[in-house]
Amino acid sequence: MAVVVRTFGLIAAATLVVGLAAGCGSDDGTGNGSATESSATPSASESAASESPAPDESSAAEPSETAAPASWSTCAEVWSEGAVLPKPYPGCSLDGLAVPAESVHCSMGALLVTYDDTFWGVPGHEISRADGKLAKDPAYQQDRATCTA
Repeated sequence: MAVVVRTFGLIAAATLVVGLAAGCGSDDGTGNGSATESSATPSASESAASESPAPDESSAAEPSETAAPASWSTCAEVWSEGAVLPKPYPGCSLDGLAVPAESVHCSMGALLVTYDDTFWGVPGHEISRADGKLAKDPAYQQDRATCTA
């Protein structure tokens, strides 16, 4: 039994060493194994892109880098005051790119979805439009407070 455990331990150690050695190469083909500064440290734009703004803080809808599915309507078709927000609502298409839904989970189980720091609605219900920014609109603030209460 001790031989089996010892053999297994040696195999595991050898596998680890081989795996680590395989990850130490250079992508530029020089074989020097050193990482470049640009690959080791994210740029300011990459760092900023990884931080998602809260729905109230975004100034405009930001399309992702992903193509929108063909089944998604354009954002202009979906987001108009008085229209009914589709249920379910995964997002919309802006210039062919996906704009995923930005939402807050409500305490009653629904979602409060926002778009372009101007529109909000609950899927299956009427869309509302703010007079300015959502963070300053009393009707949106009331709906959000009711949602998260």
